[in-house]
Amino acid sequence: MPFDTTSTTPRSSLDHDHSTAIGFSIYVTAPRVLHIDSDADTALVLTALLVPETRVTHVGSMAAAQELLLREQFALVVIDPELRDGDASLLLDNLHHLQPDARVLVYSARHPEANIPGGAFLPKPWTSPRQLWRTVSDLLELGSTMPVEPQ
Repeated sequence: MPFDTTSTTPRSSLDHDHSTAIGFSIYVTAPRVLHIDSDADTALVLTALLVPETRVTHVGSMAAAQELLLREQFALVVIDPELRDGDASLLLDNLHHLQPDARVLVYSARHPEANIPGGAFLPKPWTSPRQLWRTVSDLLELGSTMPVEPQ
């Protein structure tokens, strides 16, 4: 069953969309990140890199992302626009109306056709974990040094 790092209650209304929050944050005020990507391996890598400094929720479709963006607030949206079920540019336009303070990171094999206001682009899979962390931390103003793993 999907779980959310922001709540202890199951998110049964989204079970059919296969949304899932991966990992957990020990920080109560950690910024929320919505990761929109159909690649589960990319979701695991991104989450492993960003948790516990952020709370990551992953969805694999534009429809599931739109539903979440209508109900919940996110500090950052990481998106691979190569999803089959919708137009990422429309989703990003809606995002800027629904959540004007949210930052956007396009993490994709193809460079976006349009400029990303308040955001950035990183090429997948050529971006190193350090580059990914630095970009996310800059967008969220977390600090540029990579977190140290607990011993």
